[in-house]
Amino acid sequence: MTGSAGFTDLGRKALEVARRPGNPRQDPGTPHQDPSPGPVGRSRAPTTPHTSVRIGLVLAGGGAKGAYELGVLDYMAERGARVSAIAGTSIGALNGAVLASGESFFHGVERLATFWERFSVRMGVAPSEARGLPLDEAGVAMEGTARQIRRLGPRLRALKQRTALLEELIDEAVDAERIRAGLPLWVTAYPLTGHHAVPERLRHLGDVARWMGGARATIIRLNDLAAPQVREAVLASAALPFVFPTRVIDGCAYLDGGLGRGDRTPVRAFASEEHCDILVVLHLHPDARVAPGAATGLVRVDIRPSLPVVPPGPLGPLTGLMNFSPDRVAALRALGYRDATERFDETERLLGRRGSLDEAESAMLSALQRLRGASPTP
Repeated sequence: MTGSAGFTDLGRKALEVARRPGNPRQDPGTPHQDPSPGPVGRSRAPTTPHTSVRIGLVLAGGGAKGAYELGVLDYMAERGARVSAIAGTSIGALNGAVLASGESFFHGVERLATFWERFSVRMGVAPSEARGLPLDEAGVAMEGTARQIRRLGPRLRALKQRTALLEELIDEAVDAERIRAGLPLWVTAYPLTGHHAVPERLRHLGDVARWMGGARATIIRLNDLAAPQVREAVLASAALPFVFPTRVIDGCAYLDGGLGRGDRTPVRAFASEEHCDILVVLHLHPDARVAPGAATGLVRVDIRPSLPVVPPGPLGPLTGLMNFSPDRVAALRALGYRDATERFDETERLLGRRGSLDEAESAMLSALQRLRGASPTP
């Protein structure tokens, strides 16, 4: 959402947020001093948050591109953001579950960073395999179509062979009991048909056909599940067809939540949760859109990659899903951090530079500054 009209609409919605009980506008105070930017892999204490705004976090699905979300969360943690609810699909569900397993948002992001570092080293390709290749705008080695074709089979086999490793890493990073007792956490998972007499591969083909017909995923609230089912639901949401096995929750088999039409960015998980004042939606594609009518009436801040994160070529989308190489993960994380900085700063700057802010725009500016851990300037 850009341009004067877009920000005015955000301001109108923020005015409604500011007038709600429990969200008093803050008095002007000393401007917050931004910490100097540091390397993305840092461990820096967060600034003290000044916010009563309830923030919902939506994490899109996209396989290895999910490292981009880690970079955005790095920035939000540094700013002292407090998240009140999380919804995620596929890799976004996995990110959300690890994030919700921390003692706080900041420690959850640290936990997630450790997970991604271990995951990329043990699941990705060796840096030597990309030696001599040209680099894209984000500094990641670019693979031509011929190389992508050669690497597709080995990458698929490597992921299938590392299923046990993925489960081991999730068991280490996801605290089911903390999730059950913590903030609301939803994941999407695609329910499968129950024709058990049909071979699994054929069932997958049939369910893909259902998806092409517009079938939706199921939104599962992890807080309501028994601890072993929490683990299964996270694995179900990230179960890529033909790569990872199906997962059973309450007698129903599920696959990757991204199969659900329109559920790659699960904003609809917040449709009945109007206690969230602002939705921060992390997309994994520059042109990603939210389904019309989803979570209407809420202030929404969309963050999208400013550079291409899907490799070029006919197999680029598959390569983007499966390339967990450490250098690519680090580049996507750094990009997410930069984009989050620019997105929040740009929104605040565009609102703040208006010569005569009306009441609605002032409320939006106040809400965003509280989101960023700052106090409104006089």
